[in-house]
Amino acid sequence: MNRIVVIEDDPAILRGLADNLRLESYDVLTAANGEVGYRLVREHQPDLVILDLMLPGMNGYDVCGQIRRLPLTTPILMLTADDSESSRIRGFDAGADDYVAKPFSIRELLGRVRAILRRSQGRSDRVNQRELDEARHIQKGLMPAAIPQIPGLGIAAFWRPADTVGGDYFDVLKLNPTTLAVCIADVCGKGMPAALMMSNLQATVRAYASELISPQEVCAKVNRAMCASTPLHTFVSFFYAIIDADLKRLSYCNAGHNPPILFRRNGSTKTLDCGGGILGVFEDWKYAQQEIALDLHDRLVMYTDGITESHNATGEEFGERRLINLTLGLMDSEPVEMTEAMFRAVSEFNSGNFEDDLTILALAVK
Repeated sequence: MNRIVVIEDDPAILRGLADNLRLESYDVLTAANGEVGYRLVREHQPDLVILDLMLPGMNGYDVCGQIRRLPLTTPILMLTADDSESSRIRGFDAGADDYVAKPFSIRELLGRVRAILRRSQGRSDRVNQRELDEARHIQKGLMPAAIPQIPGLGIAAFWRPADTVGGDYFDVLKLNPTTLAVCIADVCGKGMPAALMMSNLQATVRAYASELISPQEVCAKVNRAMCASTPLHTFVSFFYAIIDADLKRLSYCNAGHNPPILFRRNGSTKTLDCGGGILGVFEDWKYAQQEIALDLHDRLVMYTDGITESHNATGEEFGERRLINLTLGLMDSEPVEMTEAMFRAVSEFNSGNFEDDLTILALAVK
């Protein structure tokens, strides 16, 4: 069943369109403003968008432009009460594929919908999109379906690829009833090549992760494996830690990754940057590790640069300082609330325009 998102602020037109499209057996989602409509498109990846250009707030031209920045090939049928040539050209320049002038014949609109869907379903990029959707489903399955929890610790994660698939990776492994291994990584690049590298990394990490193997040994072993199996000019930043909830102790090694930040209850912070170079470059690279005592109510935030390097319309980056200030205001929150609040803050900052994969892990000492 084809899915269509209709974005129209006139309640009567919106209801009429939705009812007629559903009678044609389409799956229809509706929005009365541009912000909600864009979010529906981003989250549900429809087969067609029917978009009114004259919307309050975020107008149709802006919505169209934002959709075209997503890794989607979804066609857009614009509705416009201004049938002037300049208005149509502006809509096409923003990324629309076809237009219907208001007032319109519902029979003509349904005919155009059928024609657009026939064309798009016959294009190879639609086939590729379906393959990518399947790849995304597989890649999501490589991530922990449920984050292991042990007494004395709380942990949550948020993962969002910029494309259909991506190169960010995280894992949480229960080594014994009181000990977790956590890791986060960022593969150089985006899309399918980075996703393939990510799956290779995940298999390698899981092969070596053990309470008997120290973080620096894990990094050294994974580095040698990546050097042997990855192409030139491809590398991975990687952070790996073992956390003992009984002893309130964290041992870690950072292989060139964005340093996680440990937040103490008194408001002080510590960056976890001890380790060595990125993985996959030099086979004989040496790694070091550090051990840190944890205290009740400490918070640990691990992230990829999709957080700090995300930028707004003026080019300003979200940055580490903004992340620190945000986390300090979330010290009383549970990890899942922290990760959701961080994603919302970045999404508001960049207006939903994600150009890189984004991953956050938050851990609370209880």
